[in-house]
Amino acid sequence: MYNQTIQNIKLFIIPLDGVIFDLNRYRYNYYKHYCYSKNVQLDKKEFYSHLSNMYDMYKGLPLSQNIDIGPFNARIERELFQYLHYKGLSPKEGLLELIEYAQQKNIKIAVLSTHRTKDAVEYLKLAKIYNKFHFIIGSDTASHPLPSTQMLETIRDYFQVSHEETLVISSFLSLSQAASTLHMNTIYCEDLVKASSKEKNISYRTVSNLFEVLNILLFERYEDMQIYSPILGMNDHMSKEEIDNVHQKLIETYYNDNEVLNVIEQTYQYHISLLNEDTGKLSNKKSIQNAKSRRLHRFSFDDEKEENISQNKITKKVESDEKKDSQESKSDASIMRSLDEKEEKELSLLLQQLKSKEKKETEISTDKEVIQDTKNPLIKNSHLESNDYHFSFISLSINFLYILSISFFTLFIGIIFNIAFIHQFRADSGIFGIINLIFHNYYLMIESILKTIFNLLHSYISFVPSYEQYYQSTALFSIEGKQLLHIFIFNTIIIIIIKFIYSFITFLYEIYNESDYYPK
Repeated sequence: MYNQTIQNIKLFIIPLDGVIFDLNRYRYNYYKHYCYSKNVQLDKKEFYSHLSNMYDMYKGLPLSQNIDIGPFNARIERELFQYLHYKGLSPKEGLLELIEYAQQKNIKIAVLSTHRTKDAVEYLKLAKIYNKFHFIIGSDTASHPLPSTQMLETIRDYFQVSHEETLVISSFLSLSQAASTLHMNTIYCEDLVKASSKEKNISYRTVSNLFEVLNILLFERYEDMQIYSPILGMNDHMSKEEIDNVHQKLIETYYNDNEVLNVIEQTYQYHISLLNEDTGKLSNKKSIQNAKSRRLHRFSFDDEKEENISQNKITKKVESDEKKDSQESKSDASIMRSLDEKEEKELSLLLQQLKSKEKKETEISTDKEVIQDTKNPLIKNSHLESNDYHFSFISLSINFLYILSISFFTLFIGIIFNIAFIHQFRADSGIFGIINLIFHNYYLMIESILKTIFNLLHSYISFVPSYEQYYQSTALFSIEGKQLLHIFIFNTIIIIIIKFIYSFITFLYEIYNESDYYPK
């Protein structure tokens, strides 16, 4: 067994499906519902053992011989995203604090998913944390599935860091095995099941939530340095000059032993950092002790207060089984629980609705087509499309009113400016003469365009007046009022064109930035 460490970490590798989000629990419950509908039992540990990649996840499980794995997996992922889009998605407790720690220490974060890269991006965007990560890779890449090391090697090569500078926060065995093969540092965060001896033997530490990971990163360093300090002849009561002298002598003595030199340097930097702290050595020790004694946060789901939903046959069967699961999980409080009763009802009803809609739709696309179709939306749901339509209409209306306001404000400022400097404009000299000339040519262009439009329409439609007839008519507006109206309309058109160009450029820029998250 190789020695693992949390010192000098430059890269976090975090799985999306079990550490960032509770997706594996949702997938387990979905597949368990499906098995129950066929009167087949599903064991949680058996499902856990298949967590490696989307291609093999459902192979070898109950009913796998009766279903087409590719389309079935695509269907689960589509319906899971629909459910979470409806329900809402939040990261696990402690993740945001861990990200904040990484930012302070200038540690990069790579996200690894057992499913498509595109789906991982969509989940991160749904939770509004997409921009907090530096690299995203899914199992739809050319890499071999876990426990193959290819995905981890791709991430390592991208950031150009060593194995000793990498920390993998794993939530399933195949990822831990891949990290162990590469001699990467691993902290195992329990997800569906408790850590067994296999996970413990190849991990630096095993934890039940991300707050425990954060505590290890914050305070394990102090414990290590306190072990090395007496051996190396350093202590908290020494001055900087004394520490420097000891440090120099140790370097001269062990100049040919890189491993010892590394420990010497870490211990030296530790004591120097203590001397530089504003609070002093005593307050620093107290803060460390207090932090260690603080009660850790435990990850749990808040029960949602939603309307009661009628229960169907599958839900009743699931509910009875969930009661058994809840009794079993009482001794397993540190691990993720199954869905509660309200969540079961909600999920079952939604799944029934989705299944009924699916019967009316065309056959589901094959797994290969789903994987390759990265340009199409992840889901196509009539309810969601309807909501998107209403949202788009409201957004479009607001944008149009905003453009009209800008156009009117611009015209209003122009009128005020003209009134304030009316004598200068009449003199038609200097800068005012140039402004007057520009405005005059601008209005001649507007008038020319309108004249062409009116006369063209008048030649084909008799009741449409010619431009001369329209211009001389004072039924609604005076001639000056029509001039202002023409300027207002064309200002609006120009602003719309500018806004469209800006939106298009922004869209291209976002696509370009998103492409950086995919492996080269």
